[in-house]
Amino acid sequence: MGNRVSLAIVSFFLAATGLHSTPVYSVQSLGAGMPTGVNSSGAAVGWLTDSQGNTNPIYFLNGQLGSGGQASAINDAGVAVGTVFTASGPSVVQWSLGQTTSLGISGYGTAINNQGQVAGGYIRPDGQLHAFTWTNETLADLGTLGGSSSSAYGINTSGQVAGSSMMAGGTFHAFFSSNGSLQDLGTLGGANSYGMALNAAGQIVGSAQNAQGYSTAFKWDGQHMVGLGTLGGSQSYGYGINSAGDVVGYSWTADGVTHGFVAIDGVMLDLNSLLPLGADWTIDAAYGINDAGQIIADATRNGQHFAVELNPLLTTPEPSAVVLVLIGLAAIGCKRRSS
Repeated sequence: MGNRVSLAIVSFFLAATGLHSTPVYSVQSLGAGMPTGVNSSGAAVGWLTDSQGNTNPIYFLNGQLGSGGQASAINDAGVAVGTVFTASGPSVVQWSLGQTTSLGISGYGTAINNQGQVAGGYIRPDGQLHAFTWTNETLADLGTLGGSSSSAYGINTSGQVAGSSMMAGGTFHAFFSSNGSLQDLGTLGGANSYGMALNAAGQIVGSAQNAQGYSTAFKWDGQHMVGLGTLGGSQSYGYGINSAGDVVGYSWTADGVTHGFVAIDGVMLDLNSLLPLGADWTIDAAYGINDAGQIIADATRNGQHFAVELNPLLTTPEPSAVVLVLIGLAAIGCKRRSS
């Protein structure tokens, strides 16, 4: 009987501690700059602001890609896409093997998939911005949800697109596009929503206003938009999603500051709680996650901002000290009763 009680106590505490697979991350500094895209090998791109206040595209750890622009995304072949700013306006470009190639599109390049398809927003002859895809040097206008403008922000391996469009009434709604048609994802009860990224399964992440007018990070599963909550503050924003459906972004906390988060199985976790003890970083916001679980983020250390990459160290945490003690006591109890 005593053996059963001891084992029952251990089982209870094991269940109570909730030993789920949650990662712990190391922090790698990428240097100054704002990270915007990461590929499957952890290569990251973004932009850096110079002393004159100009933004310049950057391939983190490899150097600046050019001047007067922003890199937005990178695929597994290392081809980056983004925007350069010229006297005649913004232009969509690619960077590969040290070469810059203009796609001949006036507008903004925001996403690229492994097939080399590009998505973003292009400026039409009438001056309106429309979501587009670019495939084999052919541009497709995705149209709008009834308003005058739209833009794409993510494209997956199937060529499906996530973005946001103005509605006829002037608000903005997140959309999903497959085969060129736009599907309105709605909101969380408020006026506006924005789709920022999607994975191979067509799951979309972004932010949507609730009935109180506050923005909340959401995940769309193909049928329903589900709010992911906050880290204790009033608002949160989703920016990246991987094939497992893990979502990253940032949220206000109860203290009125922003912290980066990862949402796993719909549970939002503060990334700062997943760093090793003694880490001197504060993760302010997260912007992308790959299938290996690597996360690109904006972080602060000693009052200075850096782009960082979070690398998962542990996906199955060890039992807590309390549980280990209980296991030991149970083993001792079993030994005594068998003597």
